[in-house]
Amino acid sequence: MKITRLELIPVFSTREMGKTCPSDSEKAVSQHVIVFLHTDADIIGLGEMSDVNFDPTPKVVGELQARLEPLLVGRSPFDRTAILVDLCRQEWDHQVKCAIEISIYDAMGKALDLPVHQLLGGKYRDRIPFAYPLAAARTEPDVDSNLARVERLLEQGHSTIRYYFGANLDEDDRFLTELRRRWGNDVLINALDMSGRFEVEEGIEVIKRFAHYEPNLFESPVNGRHFAPPEDFLRVKGAVDVPISEHVGSTEIGVRLARNNAVDVFNVGVDWDGITECIKIFALGEMFGIKVLHGSTVELSIGTAARAHLLAAMPNVDLPCYPAGPLVYQEQVVKEKVRYKDGHIVVPDGPGLGVEIDVERLATQRL
Repeated sequence: MKITRLELIPVFSTREMGKTCPSDSEKAVSQHVIVFLHTDADIIGLGEMSDVNFDPTPKVVGELQARLEPLLVGRSPFDRTAILVDLCRQEWDHQVKCAIEISIYDAMGKALDLPVHQLLGGKYRDRIPFAYPLAAARTEPDVDSNLARVERLLEQGHSTIRYYFGANLDEDDRFLTELRRRWGNDVLINALDMSGRFEVEEGIEVIKRFAHYEPNLFESPVNGRHFAPPEDFLRVKGAVDVPISEHVGSTEIGVRLARNNAVDVFNVGVDWDGITECIKIFALGEMFGIKVLHGSTVELSIGTAARAHLLAAMPNVDLPCYPAGPLVYQEQVVKEKVRYKDGHIVVPDGPGLGVEIDVERLATQRL
């Protein structure tokens, strides 16, 4: 089986969240690029560049396709390692390498009539606990909007959240106080995400102020985030009693944080360098005794399915993970989106990723 051509299709999708804040009636819109990896075996591997941080105009997408095709066409998807080595010799925008590797795994799984998780070591779990993302409240209407979101989630059977905070600490307090008053510990706060807003000493004080809401962890507690010196994280760790986490998009970042015992939890992601790199970081966490969860850039169902297959095969998924895109987005481009049940992502059945493009929906969402 040889790759014959690459097709990149930019699409949009509308989030249920407000564009500028939780209470904004105008909805946020994300842009994605769907990957079709065509082969001479009439197998098409699907991939996804999720919520891209570049403008996927026809010119930009055409130039990207022209760069990628010489590295792919004429090669077998089963030569995955050699392809990835060649990809890593160049610089790419966020999500590009990730999407290509996802499409390669989908093609291999379809060719072998196996789900992707079987190519990653086999299914260790059927479902993955997840946390729904809530944007920071800046005003009282934002508080009300987020509380309404929590109520809807509970009605759907989902009781774990991740809350971005720090834009207005008083409104954050108002939201979290009302959350606990209404639902007590029936709502699990997996993470209070500080988004690198604070310098070290201020970050410590903020964590102490909000620790009584009993989150599993505080995320990105220092300015600079994963680029901050390990010493900054260690100062926070030494001053608080709650676990702290940081995004780890590469083994280089993971090794630096692990060697210094700088964080308690790795927030890993397929997003930056792909599945293979992500597996290495899971192993790094296991070796150094650091807990691991999987983050999200808010994916459609193709990207979510890839992450679900990866997490199904990893033994050390220690905390609820963040892929929630099929619940966040109003539109999808597949026939059946990834399912969620009782606060868990349900791992799709194969072959490959276990999702199938809906041609009509794709045409409707195409940019």
